Amino acid sequence: MGETTSSAQSSGRLPLLDGLRGLAAIGVLLYHCEVTLGPHGLFSRAYLFVDFFFLLSGFVLALAVEPRLAAGWPSSAFLRGRVRRLWPTIAAGVALGALLHAWRGETDTLLTTLVLGLLVLPWTRSPDQIFPLNGPQWSLLLELIANLAHAMVLRRLGERGLLAVVMVAGAAQTAVVWYFGSNTLGPLAFNWWYALPRVLFSYSLGVLLCRRWQRLPRGPGLSWSTALVLPALVVVVLSGLPVAVWIGDSLFVLLIMPVLFWLASQAEVPPRAQPALDRLGRLSFPLYAVHMPILEHAGRVAAGGGLLVKLAAIATALIAALALDRLLQAAPRRPRRGAPALGPA
Repeated sequence: MGETTSSAQSSGRLPLLDGLRGLAAIGVLLYHCEVTLGPHGLFSRAYLFVDFFFLLSGFVLALAVEPRLAAGWPSSAFLRGRVRRLWPTIAAGVALGALLHAWRGETDTLLTTLVLGLLVLPWTRSPDQIFPLNGPQWSLLLELIANLAHAMVLRRLGERGLLAVVMVAGAAQTAVVWYFGSNTLGPLAFNWWYALPRVLFSYSLGVLLCRRWQRLPRGPGLSWSTALVLPALVVVVLSGLPVAVWIGDSLFVLLIMPVLFWLASQAEVPPRAQPALDRLGRLSFPLYAVHMPILEHAGRVAAGGGLLVKLAAIATALIAALALDRLLQAAPRRPRRGAPALGPA
């Protein structure tokens, strides 16, 4: 991959994966739009992009921090860096959810859910979601759990050990998906812990693929534009295939997604496309963090509003994400000596 590869290895970033992350966040937005405002359609399986996020996170963080950890950078410093990276955006999503709940007069458990949300702790006694103020926050909790596992265990394993973890977690995830009928585990209080194999499989696989990627020669791969749109096309097509949901979900997560990810990691991006891909990547986390409270609010106050309500809710979520990104970019940061760029995950 020439200069692109060298730059990625030094910075912990790959432009095409930034773009894929942005499109994945938009896919999750459209999925939740169908869930809250109906009807289910082309994006009814876009929840599978969450597994892509876990895979990408393992890959990027292995690339960015494992050399530093091997050189003696403390695991505690890595974990503090992750919290500093994730928490401001998480807090913004929680605060927005609390504001909209208060606006609607839904204040019975608001203080409890606000405190737990800001602490990134699940409300296990909830009658519905473990993070009622911002449902997608469950995946950010599991992301932090995966980061802890990475710092404590995964980084110490060789490729054979990682492969064993991936195989065991993949088998457990397949059993869970079969039992519950789909790969939608994570948000609900009565079964959220069943999502642990979900994050462990994809995140550990991302670490393993990164190590292989660093030492194997680059293949011809796909064109960058094909690699960018192919995952979204596969998810859309998967929604219409006449196979059981659990089978399609398992095939995507265990086989199709890793193959598409690997092909994307081989693609070379021309310099002219890199700024747009970078902007997509920067948008992804703010959009993921703030879209659900906005969509839920639209569903509560304008139920049955049709296409115009959907478009307004989507536009509002995108504008809020852009504003949050601007705010976070403008905030002063004090990098600590010896701390690496943790990548875009």
